[in-house]
Amino acid sequence: MDAAIRWSPHSTQYNPRFLIIDVASNRLRLCQLDKFDKNKVKYKQLCVRDKLPNYTAFDWSKADEHLVAIGSASGEAVIVQLDPDRPQTEWIHSFPIKHQRKCNSIAFSSKNFLATGLDRVRNDVCLNIYDVGSPTMTSSSEPYKKLASSEAISSIKFFSGQPDTLVAGVARAYIRIYDLRDSGTSGIAQYQTRQVHNIAIDPLDENYFISAGTTGDPTVTVWDQRFVKQRTSSDPTANGSVLEFRPVVDNSQSATIWSLRYCGTKRATFGVLANTGEFKIIELAQHSHQATPHSASAAGPNAQSWASPHYTKISHNLRYPSHDERSRQNNQARVVAYDFMTAGNPLGGQCVLALNPNRDIEAIKVPTPAPKLNITALEEIFRDRTIIAKPSPRQGVVAEDLIDLQNKTLSEKHEITPGPRDTLSGRLDKLTIDHPRRNIPLLSASESSSKMHEDLLTLAYPDVKSPLSEYLKTLQTQKRRCQEGYNLDCRKNIEIVANDPWLVETWSLVERMDMHAWGDGMVGNGLDLKYLGLTAIMSNKLKMYDQRLIDPDAKTSQDIFIDAVKEICESKEFPPFIGTFTHLPENRQLCLSLCGWNLSKKGLRERCSKLMDDGQYYKAIVIAVFQGYKDVALDLLKETLQQKQLENIGLGAVIACDSVNEDQRHLCSWMADMTDEPYLKGLLAYFISGDWSSVVDMTQLSLTDRVGVALKYLSDDKLSHFLKLSTQETVAYGNIEGLLLTGLTARAMDLLEHYISKFGDLQSAVLILSRACPLYIQDPRWALWKDIYLHQMQVWRTFLERTQYIKAHNLRCVTREGRSLNKPSSPSIAIRCPNCHQNLALRKDPKTVRQHLVTVSDRSKAPHHVGPQPRPHPPKGTVSSPALACPNCNAQMPRCGLCMMWLGSPDPSKVGAAQTLKEEDSEARLMVFCMNCTHGFHGHHARDWFARHAMCPVPDCQCMCGLLK
Repeated sequence: MDAAIRWSPHSTQYNPRFLIIDVASNRLRLCQLDKFDKNKVKYKQLCVRDKLPNYTAFDWSKADEHLVAIGSASGEAVIVQLDPDRPQTEWIHSFPIKHQRKCNSIAFSSKNFLATGLDRVRNDVCLNIYDVGSPTMTSSSEPYKKLASSEAISSIKFFSGQPDTLVAGVARAYIRIYDLRDSGTSGIAQYQTRQVHNIAIDPLDENYFISAGTTGDPTVTVWDQRFVKQRTSSDPTANGSVLEFRPVVDNSQSATIWSLRYCGTKRATFGVLANTGEFKIIELAQHSHQATPHSASAAGPNAQSWASPHYTKISHNLRYPSHDERSRQNNQARVVAYDFMTAGNPLGGQCVLALNPNRDIEAIKVPTPAPKLNITALEEIFRDRTIIAKPSPRQGVVAEDLIDLQNKTLSEKHEITPGPRDTLSGRLDKLTIDHPRRNIPLLSASESSSKMHEDLLTLAYPDVKSPLSEYLKTLQTQKRRCQEGYNLDCRKNIEIVANDPWLVETWSLVERMDMHAWGDGMVGNGLDLKYLGLTAIMSNKLKMYDQRLIDPDAKTSQDIFIDAVKEICESKEFPPFIGTFTHLPENRQLCLSLCGWNLSKKGLRERCSKLMDDGQYYKAIVIAVFQGYKDVALDLLKETLQQKQLENIGLGAVIACDSVNEDQRHLCSWMADMTDEPYLKGLLAYFISGDWSSVVDMTQLSLTDRVGVALKYLSDDKLSHFLKLSTQETVAYGNIEGLLLTGLTARAMDLLEHYISKFGDLQSAVLILSRACPLYIQDPRWALWKDIYLHQMQVWRTFLERTQYIKAHNLRCVTREGRSLNKPSSPSIAIRCPNCHQNLALRKDPKTVRQHLVTVSDRSKAPHHVGPQPRPHPPKGTVSSPALACPNCNAQMPRCGLCMMWLGSPDPSKVGAAQTLKEEDSEARLMVFCMNCTHGFHGHHARDWFARHAMCPVPDCQCMCGLLK
């Protein structure tokens, strides 16, 4: 870096100042911000210090606004006076060193200590501490402290709240913390790492600091000094870092971090600037979720995502690297240096002062979080207790209401009007499902199936702007589905989600998996293949599925898997495979059956008849051709032509031919250009090219049918490549059709994670996975998703539906030995503690006691005790009686507003403990609370008081509780 910029720590609203450090010209310029011209900064120059010695490091004094320290290339620390009222040559103070070498870093402390970090030289210290505030300090004075003998120092920072403590990057191998009050020179803590550059400390939480890697290594590590202090270099397994970004910026072209600084106005927020021009702001956060997997078996690649409580909340890319196509900045608009505007910021919020190569300065505001909306439980938006928007009224069940909205938006996007069926030449993209009330465009010849699904779920936003009331209506979808019985019954679920054909197909897939698994139908050769996807079945690998061994001591191999599939196909009496030559015919037959491709002509006719009844005429005909039954296709075509449901375009002659001549290819090409019917286009594409790969590559068709064509006609190598590529693509894009390929396995967790992030449909993800979690999948994300869904049902007050789901899930989470894998769930209706929000019922069973602030790893390290665990001692100020305190957090019960005794205690007016409970008024055992002022009372005390009074008895409350009954 040949230039830098620093915001003055002494700035005020009236004197917002900053410093421009011109390293190439050996110049310092003190400037004062004048005004803003859009994002350009207009400023006036107050003071210039030039002709300075060559320097490589700088820092601004925390105690004196007129002092700046620079570290020269020869290693000397030079203090420069930056006072506009004094001449340039009045005061420059330097501290010479014994052996000249480069100064890598220099830092001031709030006590006016000055630390310099130097390159390594033999038999000399590399970390000198000077007491600049000492009245006896002269140029010839020895340093206050000499540290790090023969160890290069790459970066230094003092803790503001601990001015005698500093953190340093040492010898390109260690992060070391020094306490200047310590008589030793080895430091008080040390951790081994290569990220020792650009150290920065969070001024709003000095427990955390960050450091970066060397040239060409854009890695940033976040440290917690509380953990670092507990580590020693003799512990090779210790890890003091809480997060690591590797790399933190785009490293497709070798990148180096130029600057790394904390925000100073928002906790756990820092900026990163790379030499490629990339500039980003990263905000960190913490969560309190505790993963409790049922076993330590292998899970998906993101299984450890929630192992650490620290995570990246949001990342703002203010500038993209120069080689990125998203970078539209010219070279003069690049950011070469920056600093956060903290004290005296005239703009407010998070702002960055950025320096451009031409020395122009601009102010960049970090994007603020999206504004919050006040939304009621009825999905109404209000402001100041006034409702400004509410959902449109319900017309029927949720599927019917959503069909109305989706048909309206998709019709507007594609400029079609629901009405009578159009002719072939007049259709745009109306492959439809006929509904008693509407037609829903399902597939398009120009858009992929996944894109159409996305348009369906987002109401074609932003192409179509629907009224706010309709968007609010869609927010009630999951609640209304739950109230209508959306649970684990596939048939019922298909009716409830009838507005979403892709979700209908997913539940049809789950139903087919259940039917295949009924009565151990997916068990063969000692393997349980229940809920496996097509990719796993065709790969014949058991690496990720060892838990499916019925005999855990049996040896696994590819042959055992192949024999298991053969045994399953024999038990199901599948007909021989008809299609391309393959080494795995049984695997293909099993996969075709899971795809829903009927392996008999009778089953095919039933499916095609259903498609015809739904108005999907071309799809029914084409599916029959795809499955190899041309006679069925011709019968269907004749039927539709006789009923005048389709136009006669000569398709029958082409289907009946065993081979297509050149004239017929021209005819097929003309027909493909004229039609917008995706399935018809797929069939014509095969007739034109003579290659089934052209059909498999058509993303406009449903993934199920494309996979069916691939299973029947592609070679083993091409099929394997297609399945692998399609699985990766569907997982990356969160395409729920990909569950056919992943099955209900750990790979499905990754797919549904992306699906939830795109569409927010956590409900469907939890219900779909309930068949396999935790029976076949042990992943911490499942426990988190399930807890969120159960809590959401609490908010919806769907207590019966919640209990029904828990009961249905428990029945499906039983091993072959009859052992349940589900832990008891907390009751849906309970009196909860206002402090920890846990059930107030006593929990004597240690298995059900919720242990807060104790991680799973800590529990495993704790000594084992036989029998119930002892209760923790109650904190000071709480009662020791378990009846008068929360059994989870030991918080006190509230007091009665009249007698001032703890709620839950007997009536103090009764004498004799034995007779108290017998003679006690039944209403005295009740605890009543005012929902307005939240004061509580014994039931009989409230009854007697409010019989004569209307105002709350608590002094100065003035709530008219008696009028609210």
